[in-house]
Amino acid sequence: MKSVKWFYVGAMAIALGVLSFATVACHDDDDDPKPAEGEVIETPKPIVEYYIMGTVTSKGAGMSGVTVKVGSKNCTTDSNGKFSVTESATGIYEIAVTHTGYLSQKTSVTIADNTENRSVITVALALTGESPKEEVKLDAQEATVVEDKSTSNTEIPATSEDLGQVTPDKVVEDVPLAKVSIEIPAGAIEAEGQNTGIVENNKVDISVTTFVPAPEKVTTEVKPAEEGKAVEKSIPLAAAHFEPTGLKFKEAVNISIPNPIPGITFPKSSMQLTYLNPQSGQWEVEKDGGQNVAVTLNESGSYTAPVKHFSAYAIENKVSSTISKEEIQKSEVLGQTSHDNSENAKAVTGIVLKYSEKAGWDYVGGVEGMVTAIKNALGTSDQTTINAMAAYLRTRMYSLMGSTSGITTTERIYNTVNVNGYTTMDYACYAKTRTTTLTTTVIYNGQTKTISISAKRYTGADQQYKTVTYNPTHSGGKGGSM
Repeated sequence: MKSVKWFYVGAMAIALGVLSFATVACHDDDDDPKPAEGEVIETPKPIVEYYIMGTVTSKGAGMSGVTVKVGSKNCTTDSNGKFSVTESATGIYEIAVTHTGYLSQKTSVTIADNTENRSVITVALALTGESPKEEVKLDAQEATVVEDKSTSNTEIPATSEDLGQVTPDKVVEDVPLAKVSIEIPAGAIEAEGQNTGIVENNKVDISVTTFVPAPEKVTTEVKPAEEGKAVEKSIPLAAAHFEPTGLKFKEAVNISIPNPIPGITFPKSSMQLTYLNPQSGQWEVEKDGGQNVAVTLNESGSYTAPVKHFSAYAIENKVSSTISKEEIQKSEVLGQTSHDNSENAKAVTGIVLKYSEKAGWDYVGGVEGMVTAIKNALGTSDQTTINAMAAYLRTRMYSLMGSTSGITTTERIYNTVNVNGYTTMDYACYAKTRTTTLTTTVIYNGQTKTISISAKRYTGADQQYKTVTYNPTHSGGKGGSM
């Protein structure tokens, strides 16, 4: 019996020992400290903003203190004639500028529904002082020539001899190439049938003001089907506002401008006369009997076109415009920063992501590249011809782009972010651009020549924001972006 008793005692001791070991092992495992969960503080989404940036000029210089209406907002130009509006919604924004003593200007900016956040659109409006009126008598025995006498246009060439004197780098893009004039034959105006107040005391007070029309519209959208395709555009060689609006002529009278490029002409099919429709506010082709009114080059070297009443008219020349796909310029870093919080459980807050936004456009290859293109296309080194052609091309490009050349930089904040615990953050911002190619056809020395120049426009910024959160007990992590 004693041996059996001791057997049970021994067995019990062994069992207790095993149980004790197992209990201790389990207890030690439960006591291992677990890494704390990384602190999570939500980062808000970037604010949606679109930027409309513009300039108001006269004689090629910025006008300060001018009130500009953009949509429902009024803003005032700064000392350089610049204004800026930030919008949060897509849509069409009407832009209007009215300044005492100057012809008013208006256009529209369209921020398309598919426009990316933080896109920039630039626009320019050139103001011209109204020309003083000149008395024209209805019983005049000779033709009366009324010329532009606006103080804004004193430096604009009035004759072919004055053209081509400005070097390509000094060309002012937002002034007319040449002045418009009108010749009123004797007996062309009759008192009968005129609107009240136009004819008084057997005379009419007439003025001609040459100006640069505002862009018809400026938009962020380039449809995929239009990318890389040549689109025909008609751009004024010169436009003029004639007063009094609505004055009627018994017979058509001729408006004229000197040929802006001495020694070079344009194909007849590329020329047209347009007028500013007062009802629609749009430029439309002037017709007579269902046919386009002809623009001709007279013996004195001026382009002329007949008109039967006063409005705003433009003698235009057709060119083609080709716009490329939008590209991200990885070589143009506008902003960059990173933060490594992978070894800390506590979040880091209030990190400001900044970038230097680029807006505007400039010539590919600079003005020097344009001069080279002219020389290669025409096969000439005549400086007057090169100067006049450069002025023609630069003013065409201004009309296509909707603003003068030049790049501006603005410091902006993309977002203020938080980097969670056990997380890394990387941010980079790159410029986005499109290239516009302008092509024109001219006749030089009896031969048809084609000239093309290109410009690169900054369209916005490509924002790259990425976070990676790590599990402190395992390798690897999961990422996120905005």
